[in-house]
Amino acid sequence: MATLGSTGKTDARRFDGKKKLFLVPLIPMSNVISESNSELLDRYWKEVTKQIGNLESALGTVRHVFHEMVHDESENGLNMLESISPGSVKLVRHLTGSGAKLCQLEDPELLMEMTDWQRCLSVGLISKKVFEMASENYKTLSDKRNASIAERINNVINETDVGLLCITEGHTVQFPPDIQVFYVAPPSSNDLRAAVSELMNPTETSED
Repeated sequence: MATLGSTGKTDARRFDGKKKLFLVPLIPMSNVISESNSELLDRYWKEVTKQIGNLESALGTVRHVFHEMVHDESENGLNMLESISPGSVKLVRHLTGSGAKLCQLEDPELLMEMTDWQRCLSVGLISKKVFEMASENYKTLSDKRNASIAERINNVINETDVGLLCITEGHTVQFPPDIQVFYVAPPSSNDLRAAVSELMNPTETSED
């Protein structure tokens, strides 16, 4: 992924004529983790917003906002984010309030079918045959979803626009070569990952 360097002073003109996408990785966490680390989360999202502002100063204003799980471009889409991602929804509202548009990212039918297969796998299937079938279907749909996400973003952003994507870190979406991706990584991201790991694996952390 491209960067502008630690100082943000790299010549941004070398990215002229290329589609630009700011990528904000979402760190998976439960509501319990969010509530017990509210100050750290607030710092994390403030740093994310600041980094995006620096990128906008160098590369242009964000015009299109994409967020995983969102398939509704209306206010309903933002309301959906309130429940599934209360941290990033503040960022999305900040950007849409500044003129950016929330864009549909997901194919709803594809997303729902993939989610159902994921739920099947999570219950602990007894039959090897059923498990293999569920695993294969989940992987097939996951690959289709990744391709659909990349295609939607590529079709919306043009060479003069800047887009922003919020998606779970560790995603496997492959972007077309004409999209220049800028990874947003605030200083507090490592602290947040450590806090999540500590709450999810308290025994391992205490033994260390």
